[in-house]
Amino acid sequence: MIQLSKKESVREMRFFGKIRGTEKDYYIVEGEVDAGEEDPENTPPPDQEAKGSGVNKKTYWVASSALSTWDVLPDLAPKDLAASRNIKVLFTGDLNRAIITNPFFFKQEKHYLRA
Repeated sequence: MIQLSKKESVREMRFFGKIRGTEKDYYIVEGEVDAGEEDPENTPPPDQEAKGSGVNKKTYWVASSALSTWDVLPDLAPKDLAASRNIKVLFTGDLNRAIITNPFFFKQEKHYLRA
């Protein structure tokens, strides 16, 4: 977490928790970062709230062990949060795994973990 705080410009940071997966576990850190300037190539969809407000007020980083690199979990739209409440799926430890369930969740495990 110390290396992560040096690399990122974070106002507040705390250890959020550990989530167990079937193959690997997730260690999660929560923090607040400055919104900064929007990247014109990576504009968020119109229904997604801006970074630093609403659903995306906090930023979350995830790692599979204390020695691995920290990955940023993606920002969410409110509809992603609502969709995640309708499903129950076990985490595997693979952030890029597609979630296959009924009702269908149109995102990957990293989105479900963030939700």
